Amino acid sequence: MKTAEITDKELIEKCRGGDEHAFGILYQRYRLRMFSYIVKLMPGKPDLVDDIFQQTWFKAIRNWDKYDDRECLLAWLCRISHNLIMDFYRSQKHRTDEELADHDAIAASDDAQGQLEKRELAAALEVAIDNLPDNQKTVVELRRKGLSFNEIASLQDSTLNTVLGRMHYAVLKLREVLKDYL
Repeated sequence: MKTAEITDKELIEKCRGGDEHAFGILYQRYRLRMFSYIVKLMPGKPDLVDDIFQQTWFKAIRNWDKYDDRECLLAWLCRISHNLIMDFYRSQKHRTDEELADHDAIAASDDAQGQLEKRELAAALEVAIDNLPDNQKTVVELRRKGLSFNEIASLQDSTLNTVLGRMHYAVLKLREVLKDYL
């Protein structure tokens, strides 16, 4: 049977049983539409878009049992993304107007200090990536070169879930190491 002939319902049932190939098919079907949806809700925030995209798939994988087969899969994935985005914006709401004004002023200024800080952050990021475990470091470097998670999985002879997991843990470690810069 061709992958186009397999219904989402059948694939999700297989995913519930741990079938990674079924997940790969669903991922390929919906990744571009999901990514586009998130970009529209978070314009100008490419790093956050990547994070939300990744978190959406992790949450979907962990919650296959909560998916109602009568619902459109794309709508369910979009709702997960939307909720993650709203959580992000709610977490930003606690910041005072003064903090936001200060942040906007700093972001707008391209003075020498700002350039120095950008260079320091870039250098710190490179050091942080170099200190990641090899399997996580490789995934990060390949993503930076524009490879898809499926392409990375193929190159590493790993499953898509394994590669997504490595990226997730790498992002968590990088955030922790770079928290003073962010």
